[in-house]
Amino acid sequence: KLEADMLEVKASKEQALQGLQQQRQLNTDLELRATELSKQLEMEKETVSNTKLDLQKKSEALENTKQMLTKQEEEKTMLKQEIENLSQDAKMQHKELNDRIQTAVTELQKVKVEKDSLVAELSAAKEKLSKVSDSLKNSKSEFEKENQKGKAVILDLEKTCKELKHQLQVRTESLHKEQNEMKKSLEKEKETSHQLKLELSSMQGQVIQAQDSLKQKEKEEQQLQSNINELKQLTEQKKKQIETLQGEVKIAVSQKTELENKLQQQSMQAAQELAAEKQKISVLQNTYEKSQENLKQLQSDFYGKESELLATRQDLKSVEEKLSLAQEDLISNRNQIGNQNKLIQELKTTKTTLEQDLAKKEQQLKEQNKALQDMQKEKSLKEKELVNEKSKLAETEEVKCRQEKEIAKLSEELKSHKQESIKEITNLKDAKQLLIQQKLELQGKVDSLKATLEQEKKTQQMLKEQMKKEEDELKKEFMEKEAKLHSEIKEKEVGMKKHEENGAKLTMQITALNENLGTIKKEWQSSQRRVSELEKQTDDLRGEIAVLEATVQNNQDERRALLERCLKGEGEIEKLQTKVLELQRKLDNTTAAVQELGRENQSLQIKHTQALTRKWAEDSEVQNCMACGKGFSVTVRRHHCRQCGNIFCAECSAKNALTPSSKKPVRVCDGCFNDLQG
Repeated sequence: KLEADMLEVKASKEQALQGLQQQRQLNTDLELRATELSKQLEMEKETVSNTKLDLQKKSEALENTKQMLTKQEEEKTMLKQEIENLSQDAKMQHKELNDRIQTAVTELQKVKVEKDSLVAELSAAKEKLSKVSDSLKNSKSEFEKENQKGKAVILDLEKTCKELKHQLQVRTESLHKEQNEMKKSLEKEKETSHQLKLELSSMQGQVIQAQDSLKQKEKEEQQLQSNINELKQLTEQKKKQIETLQGEVKIAVSQKTELENKLQQQSMQAAQELAAEKQKISVLQNTYEKSQENLKQLQSDFYGKESELLATRQDLKSVEEKLSLAQEDLISNRNQIGNQNKLIQELKTTKTTLEQDLAKKEQQLKEQNKALQDMQKEKSLKEKELVNEKSKLAETEEVKCRQEKEIAKLSEELKSHKQESIKEITNLKDAKQLLIQQKLELQGKVDSLKATLEQEKKTQQMLKEQMKKEEDELKKEFMEKEAKLHSEIKEKEVGMKKHEENGAKLTMQITALNENLGTIKKEWQSSQRRVSELEKQTDDLRGEIAVLEATVQNNQDERRALLERCLKGEGEIEKLQTKVLELQRKLDNTTAAVQELGRENQSLQIKHTQALTRKWAEDSEVQNCMACGKGFSVTVRRHHCRQCGNIFCAECSAKNALTPSSKKPVRVCDGCFNDLQG
């Protein structure tokens, strides 16, 4: 009976704890709803700002906001009702607990009085047995009466024990449900941690890819620098060749005046080509400097990203350590459950270990709750870190796109330079042919210039050979670049295959983890069965009357703790009420803002109706410009404004602007242009 009373008191304690947990859950739900309301209000503000562009959308958005406000007011009333119901339920539970504790105390006092009376009667019976044998008959009859009374009391106690057993079964079932929920939440957190690991691994892969792309870009820039140096060398060679040609032209000018004019023209063309080449070289130098600046920026971004990567890796290590600690805690919890099963078996022999085991279980439950809360906090922090890392990755991708665009521009410039060099080669060839023709014409006239002409032919052949060499080198470079591009494509395909293989491995690991979860669930069910069997065995054990004195003190301590928790719950309810008042103030502020937006919408609708009511003016009705008053004639033409429909002269309607009814800029008067721009 005493153990049953103990179990009843502990069950009442657990019920009170469950009630407090439910209140906390309701409080968290209220906070979540409050955050949702704030998010909804922010979304409404964004929709109202967008409605300034489209008047029709604005009216629909206002209707939606009104509906949302009505819903929020309804939810607000529902929240108030729920808070009042929670406070009433808490008060009722508090009263019921006090009543139960008082009844238990009164029953204990009655049992003590009965015990004292029985002990006194037994001592008197022993004295009577020692003194007088005749008084045995009387004492036997009295003893039988007392036995009957005791049996009746025992029957009552058995009935109460059965009722308490039923209550205990109900409470144990609720405890099992809570344990299941706790395990489900732990499994969910494990899954989220696994997902976080996968996402972090993918982020690391993306960062590695970004590093590889940066290295490739550095190589391409080095190649561009080498190409620029080669172009510089070519320009120097061309300068030397042009100088030699100018010397030869001067000699030819001194001999023949007719040749002077032609050679001067050719020298002028060569000077122009030199100036153009100098300009090209300056442009190339500017692009080279810009590319170097971009390289420096990329290097700085790369070093910053490397530091961020190190920080994320350190965070990953800390997260993995925390996960390993959590797994160790889970293993220790399982070991503790096994120890608890052993301790329950030892309850048959010792009663004092029962109280110690119960205290240990309560502490473990508290620790698990704390661990769960810590895990949830860590989960939220990890999610925030993931969001930050995703934003950083997006920034790196943007930088990568910019660099690729710059490389494409440089490649286009290289192509244009190649084309220009090819054009210059063709021009030089044409010039050579012209010179050959001139030489053939002059051979009959001037015999003294044959030696000089032969020298010029030799120089032209040298130039041809050099140009061929340059063309071959350019072709080789082009082929090498194509080979590099093909190799890079192959490497990317190999990387994609590796990613697919890793995905298959991960799916296999997930299936293995699911199988392990199934085995763990089976083991947990078998442990639950053992616990139920042990609980039945503990129910069969009936305690002695002496344990009641110790249990009364424990019950009083528990009662004090429950009272303190109830007071804490009332304080939390008051805090929630203050939060609700703050939310009401925020709602009032948002309603005022929505009313202001409605007024703005009305003013915009008035402007819209004014714009719709405007008519297209007829040419026959208007004889003068409606802005400056200039008269229309054959030279002064009429022009309609596509916004207001009025007729203006060309000067007053010279501006173009975008209107709601047109996709392209349209002719508009000065007044409508200012309105549209404002």
